[in-house]
Amino acid sequence: MSVRIWHQSISELDHLPAYRAMLSEHARRVTRPSTVVDLHGMRAGTYPSGAAPIDVLANPWCHYLANLQIVDGVTRAEAEGYDAVAITCFHDPALHEARSVVDIPVVSMCESTVLLSCSVGARLGLVGIGPANVELVADRVRHYGLSGRVAAIVALETAVNEHDVDAEFSEPGAMRRSFQTAARKVIAAGADVVVPCESLLNTSLVRQGVTAVDDVPVVDSLAIMLTHAESLVQLRRTTGLSVSRAGEAARPDPAGVRALRAAAAATLAD
Repeated sequence: MSVRIWHQSISELDHLPAYRAMLSEHARRVTRPSTVVDLHGMRAGTYPSGAAPIDVLANPWCHYLANLQIVDGVTRAEAEGYDAVAITCFHDPALHEARSVVDIPVVSMCESTVLLSCSVGARLGLVGIGPANVELVADRVRHYGLSGRVAAIVALETAVNEHDVDAEFSEPGAMRRSFQTAARKVIAAGADVVVPCESLLNTSLVRQGVTAVDDVPVVDSLAIMLTHAESLVQLRRTTGLSVSRAGEAARPDPAGVRALRAAAAATLAD
């Protein structure tokens, strides 16, 4: 039986054609032949002209506002018959909120990758795309209770963002070299598996065939996340496994959601 995955990016993918094409190609390569991965980005105009999402979302209020759009996409995915949602961002925006409003599996890049990477090595080395990204990832690692499994979290020497992606795909190499330098830092700190902490970095490394640095494995974060989504769909079909609804995870009252949505729309319109 086929699996349909709604892939949710925090980038405006229509503005990044090379990145979008690489994501699509990579998703086809790492998922089962019967799996369909449909890419969805943020609405056009979500970010100010010239601003990179990672820079905007470093602010908590901006992060919160973007989360509203992500949760809306997740609810649409379930309504349109998708089997799972994969949020392609390493600070896992709106993951908890999304799981509280749908019954289909929802996965995100950081949680999926760090959990599986603990089965590959004893100590993880995380490489972020810049200081803001590193802070957000460190917060997620603490939230998941996995700080003790992380040897180090470092940023690329030269920070990159979504606007660098298409240029990197046209003339690859600079991002790979910067990553290898950062990877050697986390390896020196004791890491025995290296995790690229963002989709744009991961996608660039995959395109260039980077699977290890000095014999230390480099995981494919996008492949892990999509495979995790496929596995949860399979487990739901074969065993009935679903997200817990105990305590605060209980599905909200639809009338309450409608009232709050209307109030939020009115507030933000002022």
